[in-house]
Amino acid sequence: MAGYTNHAGFNINSSRIQLVEINYKNSQFILQNVDEVYFDERLKLTEDKETKIVSVLQAAFNEILIRNRINSKTASFTLPPEIFFTVQLPYDNTLLYQDLFEDIKWQFSILFPYVFINDLVIQHIEIAKNRIINHDTILVSALKRKYLHWLKYFCEGNSLKIKFIDNSHFASERALTSSQDINEGITLSLYISSNYLSFIFSLNGKPFLFKVVSFGSAEEIPQIILKETSPTESVNLNRSMIDSFYATGEDVSNSFVNSLNANTGLDFKLFNPFKNINPDPGLFENINFSRKSSTFSPAAGIAFRIS
Repeated sequence: MAGYTNHAGFNINSSRIQLVEINYKNSQFILQNVDEVYFDERLKLTEDKETKIVSVLQAAFNEILIRNRINSKTASFTLPPEIFFTVQLPYDNTLLYQDLFEDIKWQFSILFPYVFINDLVIQHIEIAKNRIINHDTILVSALKRKYLHWLKYFCEGNSLKIKFIDNSHFASERALTSSQDINEGITLSLYISSNYLSFIFSLNGKPFLFKVVSFGSAEEIPQIILKETSPTESVNLNRSMIDSFYATGEDVSNSFVNSLNANTGLDFKLFNPFKNINPDPGLFENINFSRKSSTFSPAAGIAFRIS
């Protein structure tokens, strides 16, 4: 692919940093590196000072560098769903872009009055009405600029250039669609982080509904899932209509998914984000690649992204 350069994808959460590196060799994409390092202490990404976060990231990244040669000069990052301000709203698809953006900012000021709108970087996705939601909606995701600042500082210290920053679930969804045949029917992708569940519902491979729900303890998770897969006044969706269920996230294991299925009556599956890419031969002895691949879906998804 003309113009393609090697690309490192990083997933950062409160407990660790994960790396997936994609290299372009001999006219094909190669999975070059899959690695992770747990931090010595859990970070509070919304509260800790930039200097502390960057210092902890650097120490963990140094461990990765000792074990791996990284060939990429560009890097992209995913961050946990809970640090994004994400809402899905009805919208008028006849609005001009600037009018739409002003409307988004106004609605954000109502929904999040404690956030200064100019401190946010805002992106949106327009979703056409469908058989589940009978009106046009817009999915808006915003991130405080401070996260961009400390990622930029981290990259400058390691001679890396930032390419993309994304929600870890959105990136995981990219990895899911690149590794599984989900072009027909309704799919639920569930992302589980430390105290949040993130839901992406897709129809014929295209997302149409997104939700993030907090929980206090793991025992609440089954009931939250059953509630979020039940019909509401605005969403004509019943869990019996869902054709496939996928789970991923922080430390989501086979035993966790088995327990989840037993307590919901659903059929969640893990998925391998590396299913359709050729690995470097050295990765066959890498436990992250051979036994923990599903937990690397955000880093894989952002590494796969080229535009």
